[in-house]
Amino acid sequence: MPRQKSRRISWDAVRVAAVLAVMLGHITHQGPLAHPELADYPFRVTAQFGAAGLMVISGFFVCQTIRRGSTGRWLWRKVARLLPPYLVAVVVTYFVMRTAGAVFNGQGFGGGWFATLFGPTSDGIAWKTSWYVPVGKDLLINLFMVQGWHQSFIWLDGSYWTLPVQLMVFAAAALLWARVPWLRGDRRLQALAWGLTLVPLFVRFVVIGVHNPAPWAYSVVFGFGLHRMHAFAAGIAVWLWSRDRMRGAHLALLLAAVVCAQDLHLYPDHVALPTDPARLPSDLGFAVLLVTICAAAKGPDWTFLRPLAPAIRWLAGISYGVYLVHQELGYVLARVLLDLGVPGWARLPLVVAAAILTGWLLTTLVERPVHERLTRPRRTAPSPRSAPDDLLPERAGGPPAPVSVGGPS
Repeated sequence: MPRQKSRRISWDAVRVAAVLAVMLGHITHQGPLAHPELADYPFRVTAQFGAAGLMVISGFFVCQTIRRGSTGRWLWRKVARLLPPYLVAVVVTYFVMRTAGAVFNGQGFGGGWFATLFGPTSDGIAWKTSWYVPVGKDLLINLFMVQGWHQSFIWLDGSYWTLPVQLMVFAAAALLWARVPWLRGDRRLQALAWGLTLVPLFVRFVVIGVHNPAPWAYSVVFGFGLHRMHAFAAGIAVWLWSRDRMRGAHLALLLAAVVCAQDLHLYPDHVALPTDPARLPSDLGFAVLLVTICAAAKGPDWTFLRPLAPAIRWLAGISYGVYLVHQELGYVLARVLLDLGVPGWARLPLVVAAAILTGWLLTTLVERPVHERLTRPRRTAPSPRSAPDDLLPERAGGPPAPVSVGGPS
């Protein structure tokens, strides 16, 4: 069997940079917006682009990996990778938010185990302060990933939006690849990328209307993730270009349209509202990240990072777990540290380190073992030959090691 390509540090570096951008933005900017008492960090990262970059990477590796073997098995491996750690993270976040919120607010619960675990507070006030106390309904909404289907539904953690969107995209990709083979041509894939960029804009801004108050309008846009489809379009385009199936000028035009789509969806009123991330830094950050992803996809490997390769690879491998636990749990930890008198300059590295540690535990105890168990063949059989992958490393005596967020599973 031919030897696989060695692992490229460039993809790991891009993924780690995107996740760190998400973490710092949430901890230093979104956290103080939601909880003003946390506003004493030494700096704020007001740009928002890291999560969109992760979706671009995800779109790229959908194209890279869906061609290998059974499409159904490919989809199952994606689900087995993403869903179990998400469900565990939701349950942990729910009980931590519920307990911490009640303590911070000076509230209690009614008698009995059900009221304690799932019922409202004794005074019936969920938003007594900025620290929301979730109830059992919120847990179910987040477990079933229907947060985007109604405005009244509560996201236990704002980072969770990527999960339902990714799973819908993976399912659609598997269906199209298996049932619509004529779509595999270069021009048709290019048209698909343009459609994912422009059609959601037309639907949201022309057909529905940005400020349409109807519940169904909110469900169509945010339930189906129409406001995020341009990121996957960018991933498709970068993959086509990296395989010399799209010209560079065409790619540049499409990526410019993607940046414009990102701006329009984030700022539908064409101005940043007080609770929004900074507009220009977000647009520029996303554009720079797209260029960086292009360099990772087609350029030479970033050998100058080799001295840092072990740390970068380790962080990339636990990136999904870190992503799932850093935001709301990080806010709770930041509040606890604040109450203990820890200043912002010392609190920031502690919250980041705790997110990394918790993400590592989630990856080690849940993501990897459950994925391995769920995808283990029922009987021993020779593995089908597959094309080398730029992201996955070799392991002596075994298959390539799995990698978290955005890559193949």
